[in-house]
Amino acid sequence: MTPDDQLYRFRQRTLALAEELGNVRAACRVMGIHPSTFYRWRRDAERYGLEMLRPRERRRPRMPNATSPFVEHGYGYPTELVAGDTVSLWTALVNNDTHVTMEIWPAQQEWLEDVEEGTLVDVGQSLDTGWEAWVIPQYVKDANPGLVSVSDIPEYAHLFVTPDSRERARFVTCVPGWACEQVNAAKVTAYGLEEHIHLLNPGSGAGLFADLQASYDRGEPWLGYLWFPTPPAVRLDLYVLEEPPYSDACWAADKACAYPEAVVKIMVNASLPPRAPDVLEFLSQWSFRAADQIEAELWMEENNETPAVGAIWFLRTYRQAWASIVPGEVAERVDEALEAEQ
Repeated sequence: MTPDDQLYRFRQRTLALAEELGNVRAACRVMGIHPSTFYRWRRDAERYGLEMLRPRERRRPRMPNATSPFVEHGYGYPTELVAGDTVSLWTALVNNDTHVTMEIWPAQQEWLEDVEEGTLVDVGQSLDTGWEAWVIPQYVKDANPGLVSVSDIPEYAHLFVTPDSRERARFVTCVPGWACEQVNAAKVTAYGLEEHIHLLNPGSGAGLFADLQASYDRGEPWLGYLWFPTPPAVRLDLYVLEEPPYSDACWAADKACAYPEAVVKIMVNASLPPRAPDVLEFLSQWSFRAADQIEAELWMEENNETPAVGAIWFLRTYRQAWASIVPGEVAERVDEALEAEQ
């Protein structure tokens, strides 16, 4: 059974359990998912049939990211890349269907608190601390000095109206399936902007970046979500709309405040450390600086290359950075694997 088949059956079992128990929250707690995820699965199944619960097929790259070559070629453990969104990858990790997740966003993945103690191991930080925010191009701010914060959006909503925005401000939101998609929707409600903002699904991170870049190149107004580190956040002159300061109380209540700092964690299922302590040690030393991440993403963009090729380029270009955190024999085996990719 493939990982996608396992995830499909898991989603079916979750819906069936909720019906059997007559209690959605109880079923979600048993299955380790957030209720909002359950309701999205049930809505899709009711509208389009159970096949909508099946993950979309994704191509598996040969060397999909910068960590798998170490684990497979350097340490000798077979690896398999399981692609998915924030929620499906979280569920797979909790249920031991996957063993490592390189991007856990604690501030957004609130269901972390519902996980039974001892299920997961926090290995450390995966990426540099960044930010998330609602942004507009600086030229829009310069032309409209009164547009300072999210509370000003109703007065300036007309600037962002497009034929596809239902006479409201067109807001390009987060990538479908990512936790920030739900956060942005909650913010719109909490700020009382339902009559002023139309949330537009960008389809993917690349789609979001392309939409912003196209508007920027034409000098047109643009309103939406963005995070750092990303190439657009570095390359474009953007203005971050002000929000009330972040607080734990606000975030737990309705999210009518700024995003917290974007801390990204590596987490593993607790079954992994006893079986692969050397991998855990490697992951605990892992570091991916924002500057290196941006340079890798820009290289892929400029050369029209896939993340698989980008990972190889990064490992070859920044050998000194990763070779210093692994034993010499591991570095040699990774070098041999990279040589074989030529």
